[in-house]
Amino acid sequence: MMPMSGSCRGSDTGHGRVIAVRGFTLLELLIVLALTAVMVALVAPRLAGTVEAIQISGDRAEVARQVATLPVKARLSGEAVRLDAKASLSNYLQLPEGWVVTLETPLSISALGVCDAADILVTGPRGGERWVMLAPDCRVRESEHG
Repeated sequence: MMPMSGSCRGSDTGHGRVIAVRGFTLLELLIVLALTAVMVALVAPRLAGTVEAIQISGDRAEVARQVATLPVKARLSGEAVRLDAKASLSNYLQLPEGWVVTLETPLSISALGVCDAADILVTGPRGGERWVMLAPDCRVRESEHG
């Protein structure tokens, strides 16, 4: 078999036979380590951005789920929810850290969980979005005029 590196020398067994020594040189190992470091340096920032985007997406879904619980909370308590424009929903929701939900129009949810339409401003780490709570079933979706 051929040696893995040209600088590897065989060793004499004392019986006139030479045993080939296989392995990598220090230079070969350093080149592989340098190439690996370059690839990691190129991939790591994108990976960090992907992890952050996944976290924000999960938090956004949690905010939507929390807003969707408002009619259920009204039904369970047996009391209507009426909030003015510019009111914060922080007292009613358990939002992820860094997220704020503010009403742009008044919100009215009957004790039976029936909603009047309302515009909501959802602010997270990457800025704000406008959502609409639809009447009568309180579904939440993104606003078309953003």
